[in-house]
Amino acid sequence: MTNANAVIAYFDGLCPICRHEMAGYARRAPDLIQLHDCNGELPGDVDREAALASLHVRLPDGVVVDGWIAFLAIWERVPGWGWLAWLTRPAWIRVPLDRLYRWLAPYRPRQVCRDGICDGRI
Repeated sequence: MTNANAVIAYFDGLCPICRHEMAGYARRAPDLIQLHDCNGELPGDVDREAALASLHVRLPDGVVVDGWIAFLAIWERVPGWGWLAWLTRPAWIRVPLDRLYRWLAPYRPRQVCRDGICDGRI
């Protein structure tokens, strides 16, 4: 990444919904959003189980955020999606949406593990 405002999204590449959604964001903002499948190698400060439980994003300053805040970081960078970040950023909206996301996330579909990377996790 060369753009100073770029982020890295750590997402579940075995989830077809996650893969499709993240690919769409990256396609619309290729210089600002880099994708990293959390089923592969991860930096030491990103926990695989936590990253599989909810979206994680590394901000330009190196801080890793997760959940709804991670979506906000992405939407702020995708052309035409800033309004959604603005609309859902206030705590009285963000907190319930984050709780709903974390409650629903475990029910997302997942493909069978590939290359033995996630043996024993499914």
